Amino acid sequence: MESVESALARLWPAVVRADRVVLRPVTAQDAPVVRALLTDARVRAFLGGPASEERVATRQRKYPTTPGVWAVAPAAGGEAIGLVSITADSRCADRAEVSYRLLPSAWGQGLGREAVGAAVEWWSAAVPDGGPLIAVTQERNTASRRLLESLGMTVLDTLLEFGEPQCLYTPGDEDTALRWARVLDERREDVERRRGAEARATAVGRTLPDDLSALTPERMARLCPARHGAYGRICAHEKDHTPDLHLGRAADGAWIAWLDRAEPAPPAGPAVSVERGTTRS
Repeated sequence: MESVESALARLWPAVVRADRVVLRPVTAQDAPVVRALLTDARVRAFLGGPASEERVATRQRKYPTTPGVWAVAPAAGGEAIGLVSITADSRCADRAEVSYRLLPSAWGQGLGREAVGAAVEWWSAAVPDGGPLIAVTQERNTASRRLLESLGMTVLDTLLEFGEPQCLYTPGDEDTALRWARVLDERREDVERRRGAEARATAVGRTLPDDLSALTPERMARLCPARHGAYGRICAHEKDHTPDLHLGRAADGAWIAWLDRAEPAPPAGPAVSVERGTTRS
């Protein structure tokens, strides 16, 4: 399977056109839009707040030379209204992540859905053996979640990042599901161990005893009844705990966590056309 980085290097620069927007590689002239997206409190409401000046300057410098980062511009012409990117996912090898940000002036018109849908369709067509594609958004970001679900993406996982619950989405088509199944089968224990370490590091996790076998019968009776982990382990949380991340211990004593899966939604997406650039940025 071709790596995300090598696929993007091979295909870049690429221009992706949809009905009302065009995705083109970021240029130095897009610096004001990059700044606005990184410093606007509304855009950054679920991204940790406005970025520092140092981070703004770094992104302004790097985006024009980074394969997979597009500026979203109106198809009729004019300045960029946002950014969409497909890059390697830092959480898991062999996985691509789509990210997106639009200026508030472009919200509520379906332009974000069109832009993200175009990027997802481009990746699926251009890199059919490129492995799974994901999108991660904060659980409380209902607008972003509606956008992804309108494209037929479905929640595959939840995780805790930056102190907030996040939803991990992936396209719901059968081919992607099969590729995901292979990846998850190979990485299930690594994923559950990573989630377990994250959950154990929370304030609630730190209150749990290190030796679950030492729990009293009364405490055992209060525990979550979930036993659907890879090894049928008990969940150390109290009943009706939130978030729905079941935390227990692996056979070697390591903290490990598992969760339920959502049912897939039917796929949907806009028609797009793709142009390949003739020079590299």
